[in-house]
Amino acid sequence: MKRSGVNVYVGQDHAGLLSRSDLEADTFLFAYCPGCREENAVSLTMPVVADQYDSMNFLHPIFEMNLPEGALRERLERMFAKAVRDFDALSLLDIVGRSQIGRLRYATEGIPLAEVPTESIERILAYNGAEDLFDDLLRRFASYSGISGMQPKVLIRHAAPALDRLTDKGATHIVKSFNPLEFPELAANEYFSMQAARHAGLPTANTRLSDNRALLVVERFDRTADSRYLGFEDFCVLSGMRASGRYSGSYEDLAKKVAIFVSPQHHPGAMRQLFAMLALVTAIKNGDAHLKNFAVLYDRPGINVRLAPVYDMLSTQPYLPNDRLALDLNGSRDYPTRQQLLQFARQSCGLSRQASDDILAKVQAGVIQAIAEIRAYAEQHPDFRHQAGRLSTLFSTGAAGLAG
Repeated sequence: MKRSGVNVYVGQDHAGLLSRSDLEADTFLFAYCPGCREENAVSLTMPVVADQYDSMNFLHPIFEMNLPEGALRERLERMFAKAVRDFDALSLLDIVGRSQIGRLRYATEGIPLAEVPTESIERILAYNGAEDLFDDLLRRFASYSGISGMQPKVLIRHAAPALDRLTDKGATHIVKSFNPLEFPELAANEYFSMQAARHAGLPTANTRLSDNRALLVVERFDRTADSRYLGFEDFCVLSGMRASGRYSGSYEDLAKKVAIFVSPQHHPGAMRQLFAMLALVTAIKNGDAHLKNFAVLYDRPGINVRLAPVYDMLSTQPYLPNDRLALDLNGSRDYPTRQQLLQFARQSCGLSRQASDDILAKVQAGVIQAIAEIRAYAEQHPDFRHQAGRLSTLFSTGAAGLAG
């Protein structure tokens, strides 16, 4: 990578240059190109201006948002650290920048959009070989995976029919893996948690569980039917925080940010969705519902900004029995009672009592339907019965709690 920095693109349009400061150590600068259109603003928090945006000690939040973490980052550092002088966050962004979640792309030179290699989703879902399939996916797709998260994951492109491959060259799916010793059956846990969200009426990313329950395949939710990528920003970015601040703040503050950034026509739906998500988090005991797991999508900055669908929902309690909420609620991280949820709905989301009761009833019904699916799956897969029993009991207790 050139020391001058990386070019930032919105789709195919050159928006500006992200670079290291020559005058101040550990400072990054972003400047828009002369004549950059407002619709090509890189973030809802960074409108097009003539002055530079500076950031001390780390990348601006929008550019840090998709930096790989955990196992994916470790793999990329092993692959590139020796070959890239002064390897840092900007170096990492340059490596994965042509294939990212959202509409931004990064490149020092050449075309900004990567042609991601293909892999059959059906093969991934059905694979039952002795070799580690995900390790192979990590080797092949790591440098095409601009996506954050501590659990191992990669972006891949489904091997669609030949005609589609001529026009659609970007990543289409997220493949997640988990350490079975540290987090047994986490893929199934997340799959059934996402099913609870879907049955509760929440907009939810399409998710499939592999036959061996080792992998979770998520269809990209930031992508339109005609293969355009939408603007995507999580609430760490919208709060002006680094990714390390994901557990800072409260759900009340989150509701205020939703009201600020979501387009007016989407406010009522966004507040209902936020409340339903918190109710589900409470029911299934998800202690990982932090600021990076809430986000917005948009066509252009300020145009049609809405809450992103549920894309990361699971129960943390099977692995952390004393786990608590990821953010504060009413000054506490204890899971709320029904009355405390209703208070949040009224005071922070502006919902009527009838609307709040209806949402809680839908979430409860969604969790109960997911329990039935867990039990039916366990009947067909006896080796899952122990974990199914634990998960069903936990979900049942949570669903009852929503009823008061």
